Amino acid sequence: MDLRELELFGTLMRVGTTTETARLLGISQPGVSGQLKRLESRLGVSLFHRTGNRLEPTHEANELFALAVPIFNTHALIRSKLPALRNLASRPVSVSATPALVEGFIGPILIRAGYRNWKKRIVLRVHSPEDDLRSGEADIGLQMALPPKAEFQAYKIGHIPLVAVLRKDHPLAQMKELTCAAVSTHPLVCYNADWSPMGGTIRAAFTAQGLSYDPACVVPFCANVCSMVRACGGVGIVDAMTVRDYVMQGLVSRPIMDIPNVSIIAFHRRNEPLRAPVQDLLTALRKPVA
Repeated sequence: MDLRELELFGTLMRVGTTTETARLLGISQPGVSGQLKRLESRLGVSLFHRTGNRLEPTHEANELFALAVPIFNTHALIRSKLPALRNLASRPVSVSATPALVEGFIGPILIRAGYRNWKKRIVLRVHSPEDDLRSGEADIGLQMALPPKAEFQAYKIGHIPLVAVLRKDHPLAQMKELTCAAVSTHPLVCYNADWSPMGGTIRAAFTAQGLSYDPACVVPFCANVCSMVRACGGVGIVDAMTVRDYVMQGLVSRPIMDIPNVSIIAFHRRNEPLRAPVQDLLTALRKPVA
């Protein structure tokens, strides 16, 4: 018996008439009678005796039904779960990203993934991506550092240069390109290299040149770097996306030739099946830009 035949047989056992079975299954009453006749012929046993308008199951039918009860129960459980699964599938994808990636990176990706004119829904969190994924607040994290491998499955989806940001009246603003050595002779606005991956990258570049990494002002985010440089001067180091919003606010940026680019990382919880819309967005994030 295939699943369709089991459904027909189980419904006949429950309701006892071909008319009601036809209504429940959305087929004609002659269709039910014809399918039952073909099923009995294929099985080689009689399943029902007709008594008036009702069908009385035979001994063989009762034996088969007892064996099939777990299948019917499983089918009922699946049907009961479907509304919750549909609701889960329709829930917006939640993405947690660092500020620079929300402002300068994710927009074109969303268009490519079908979010133009908000035909799909999304929740964007500007917070700590790793913490948001651990707590279940986010489905996908975006940041400029590899997360712990044991917890997360990560993908490099792009890269971006780090640049110096400074006021227009700063002496280094007259130069087209800078080096770590040139930057190190001025007060530095930057990150705590012990907890900021970007700070670690910058410190490693300074160390490779035999320079000391000792910021005069330690801040948590790239936007804070720009704000502090604009207010108090000095030289900051940020990603090239962040500085775009500040070039009209009295700041300029200059490339630093001996600091490597940083990678843009998309990641999700390891060993956890992804909902279909989450997988769709992750696929768009991983697709190379044409």
